[in-house]
This record gives sequence, C-alpha cells and structure tokens, in this order.
Amino acid sequence: MSGSARGRGRRPAGAARRSGAGHLRPAPSVRRVPARRSGVRKDSSRSPRRLVAVFVLLALAFGGIGARLVMLQVIQYPEFSRLAAAQRERDFVFPPHRGAIFDRNGESLGISVELQTVFTDPSQVENAYEAAAKLAPVLRIPRRELEEKLTAPNQFQYLVRQVSPRKAEQVEALELPGIYVKPEPKRMYPGGRLASQLIGFVNIDGDALEGIELQYDHILRGRPGRMTLEQDPHGRPLPQADFVYRPARPGESLYLTIDKELQSITENALRQAMITYRAEAASAIIMRPRSGEILAVANMPDFEPSKFSNSTPRERRNSAIVDNYEPGSAFKLVTAAAVLEEGIFKPRSSFSVPDEIQVADRVIHDSHSHAIEEMTLAEIIKDSSNVGTVKLALELGADKLDEWIRRFGFGSKTGLDFPGEAGGIVLDREDWWGSSIGTVPLGQGIAVSPLQMISAYSALANRGIAVEPKIVHSVMESDGDRQPSPHAARNRIVSGKTARRMVKILTDAVSEGTGLRAQIPGYTVAGKTGTAQKPLPTGGYGKSYIGSFAGFVPAKKPEIAIIVTLDEPSPIWGGSSAAPTFSAIGAAALRYLGVAPNSNAERAAAEIEQDAAEQPQTYD
Repeated sequence: MSGSARGRGRRPAGAARRSGAGHLRPAPSVRRVPARRSGVRKDSSRSPRRLVAVFVLLALAFGGIGARLVMLQVIQYPEFSRLAAAQRERDFVFPPHRGAIFDRNGESLGISVELQTVFTDPSQVENAYEAAAKLAPVLRIPRRELEEKLTAPNQFQYLVRQVSPRKAEQVEALELPGIYVKPEPKRMYPGGRLASQLIGFVNIDGDALEGIELQYDHILRGRPGRMTLEQDPHGRPLPQADFVYRPARPGESLYLTIDKELQSITENALRQAMITYRAEAASAIIMRPRSGEILAVANMPDFEPSKFSNSTPRERRNSAIVDNYEPGSAFKLVTAAAVLEEGIFKPRSSFSVPDEIQVADRVIHDSHSHAIEEMTLAEIIKDSSNVGTVKLALELGADKLDEWIRRFGFGSKTGLDFPGEAGGIVLDREDWWGSSIGTVPLGQGIAVSPLQMISAYSALANRGIAVEPKIVHSVMESDGDRQPSPHAARNRIVSGKTARRMVKILTDAVSEGTGLRAQIPGYTVAGKTGTAQKPLPTGGYGKSYIGSFAGFVPAKKPEIAIIVTLDEPSPIWGGSSAAPTFSAIGAAALRYLGVAPNSNAERAAAEIEQDAAEQPQTYD
C-alpha cells in the first residue's frame, strides 16, 4: 500500500465520519476521567459524629454550669447569704434591765443601775496612736495599753466597762472613728454584806452565779434587745437598708420573805458571838412557824457581793441551808415526841436513870457524873440526860425511831427553793449498827441542816403542823402587779396534844434546865440546847464541837422560831454560847416586831440574872 493510502486511512482526532450517504457525523467527544488518588477514600459518616461529640461536650459544660448555679443559688444559698449579711450587717445587743430583789417591806437588796461601756472596732480606727493619746486622760488608762487594744486583729475590744454617763459623754465628745459607747447595767447591793450568802451575786457580764440571783435568774434576767442594721465598709449605715429593732424586755422583781431589819439584827448578833465565844463560824435562821416564812438567814464570816472575787468559798457559803452538822441534844425532841405520840409514855412517866448505859459495844454517859436518879420524861429532856433519852429510844424501838426521824423531815430536803440545799444524812434502817439505837437519839451518827432543825421545832410551835419553809414572798411583773408565791405545803407531824406537851417540856428546859441562858426578859421561851462533837474527815470524832440552840417565842403563841449554831465556840456547850446568842436575837426581834411581853420585863430580867448566877455553867 502506497503512502497516500496509508495517509488516507488515518483520521485526525475529532474528524467527522462520513456516513454511507456521504454525510458527515460528528466524532464522539472524549471525556477525561480524573485519576483517583491511590489509597484515599472519602468517609461520609464522620461529620455527624463530630457534631454529636461537640453537642455532648457543650451539654456537659452547660450541665456543669447549671449544677454549679444550683449549688450556689439553692443548696449553698443560706450559707453565702449569711456570709454576705455578715459583711454588711451589724448586730447590737442591748442587755435587759435585771429585776430587783427587795425584802418583804420593799427595801432594796439587789438593784441594777444603768452605766456605760466604751468599746472599739479596731478595723474602723484611723489613727490608733492619736486615738489612744486622746482617750488615755479621759479613761485614766495608759496610752500604750489603749493602743494595743486599738490595733488588735479582731473587730471588738472593750476599752473600759461600766463607767459613769459623764465619762461616756466625754468619750463621745472626742468623735473618734471606731470608738463607741453603749449602755450596760451594773448590779449593785445597797446593803453591802447584808444577806450576802442568801442573795448571791452576778458577774460583770450579768451572769448569775450564786444564791437567789442564780436560783431565780429565769425571772430576774429578762430578755436582751437587739438592733440589726446594714453598714458600708467604713461602718456607716446604708440609706434605705433593712433595719430590725427588738426592744429589751426587763426582768421581773422579787420580794423576799426576809426582813432587812431582822437580818441586820441577826448578823450583828452573830458577829458579836464570834468575838465573845471565839467561834470559827456561826449561822442563824429566824422563821415564822405558822407560815414557814424565813425572816432572816445569816452566816458568819460573810463577804461583799460586789467584790465577790476577793472572797473565799467558805465566806460565800450559806451554811444555814447548804451544810449538814450533827445536832447533838437538840435532836432529842424527836424521841420524846415519838414516845408521847405513840402513847408509850406520858410526860410524868418515871425512870431510874444512872449516869451511863451500855448499848451494844458502846458505853453512853451523861454529861456529868451522878448517882442513879428518878427522872420523869419531862425531866430527862429538861436536864438533857443522854442515858434517859436512850432508855426512851430503846422502848420505842429502832424501826419506829427511824420512821419518826423521817416523819419530822430529816433525811430529805425541806422544799425551800434554794440552790444546794442540804438534805441531811440519815442511814437506811438496815445500815444501822448495834449501837445506833443509842447514838442516833442523841443526835450523833446523823446529820441535819439548821434549816431542817428549825423546821422541826416550828412544827411543834405550830400545834404539830409542819409548814414548808419559803423565801420568796411575791414576784412583781413588768406591769407592776405583785403575784404572791404559792401557799406553802402543810403536813401534820404530831397531834395537837403531843405538840402542847412538847411545848411545856421545852419551856421547862429553858426556865429550869440547860437552856437557862436562852431566856428573854418578859417572854416565855421554849427550846433545847445541843452540843455535838464534829466528825473527822477520816472517821471518828475529834476534840472540836458545834454548840446550838433551837427554840421559839412566845412559847404559848409563837411569833418566831430561831436556831443558832456556833462552830467551835469556847465554852463548847450550846447552853453557854448558842443560847445567849439566841436570847440576844430574840429580844431584839420581838421589840422590832412589836410583840408585847407577857410579864414584867425588868423583874424577869433580874430573876434571869439571879438564876444564871446560881447556874454559871451549862453542860449541854
């Protein structure tokens, strides 16, 4: 084939083909397919997964924020609200006016006076040195001491407490930033030492610590007032901010059964007795037998309640109410009243009485040696025979004696509403020793309080009816109304007949027996002496004694009952130390109360003086 033929056989790309009819048709177009990248393949499912992941992350983020908001605004809201309020709010507490304590006649025994206290917020003090220099001459406090308080790290410091309003005005006139003045009451005791152990005291913060102040604090203290206001960081009140004010409610006042004059009479007599008889301590109570009202309760030594920090625990102790002692022969009234009430003996029943008697392993003696004597029951008590009293107790029996001891109220508290009242120490019957039937009737191996003892004597004075002692006469409420205290509980101990018999026996004990020096010119006194050894802390008895006398006057229609106890007097006998002290208290008290004498006082005084000369020493 020729070259031309080969040339015709080639068609250029894109040339039209000739159709059989001589027509030309266009050549088919050639499409280029882009080459695929080796190893790369497109995944259309990845984009939705990324969206889900983003959504989850956002959801978690917003959920965490929401949870945090719930935590802050719901769960922790009270705490943060409190913190925010603490930053801008300031509380001012106003102490209430404490109720007063009066005697039965309205004489002040404890009152509160309004004074001023100067304090500082060191964070508000601009120049501590300058402020201290200005305050020092006014408050009479060294400048360096004041400067230390003005630069303290806390937000409250007392500078001086309970100063006069005049001095507080001088401080306010200085207009020192961060220095403030607020009212603060101070407790005052106008009587000084008068009835100090009874009234008690409060500390500088107004907290009751002892005595009536403590026992009736819920009545006396009132309710504090409070003011809450909002301040800026510089301590200035915020305008139109919340302001809360609750006024203080003053406490109610107490009227005691105590008579201020009788209290003074009793305390003076005890002071003199401690000097005269060189006693270590002394106590006394005056009570009305018919009502149970305590007119005086005194103890020596005493203390100044406004300076209580300078006193000793013994000086602050109300021993007449809170202490026990072995009563000695004054306790013989229980055995005598019991055998009379049980109908075992009569006052004139006679006994052969030696000067000693064996009881189990103990030999009990009379106070002085004597031959065998014929004595009536009345004489046994009048002359305070130990042996005769033991004979009465043996006839009564241990079980009955224990029953009568408790019937008279020994071994339990009297019911007087006073903190720390002693209930006495009385052994259970099954714990008695063989010799207990010989010692307990004599007031040994048993312990009582002076309050219990005078309550027992008052029961006999009140025709055999015991009246629960009381110390609060009435309560004065905030509106000025006085609400009397409830009537005292009453309980018959012995019959009226037995009470009359015992009054006659006790009258003879004073007019003819061991209580001779308890007589009061112009009046008939009934009572009994007591002398008892003091038990040692290690057991047994030492050579120290408590002398006592308990009785009432006038004997036929008693107005007052009195008990006196002297700790380690000289002479030791109650008839020679406590009995004269009883007489001194009783004579002054009867004059003050206006009780008319039942005989010529001058003639009676001469007779008493003559009797005392004939019987210079009393052995009981």
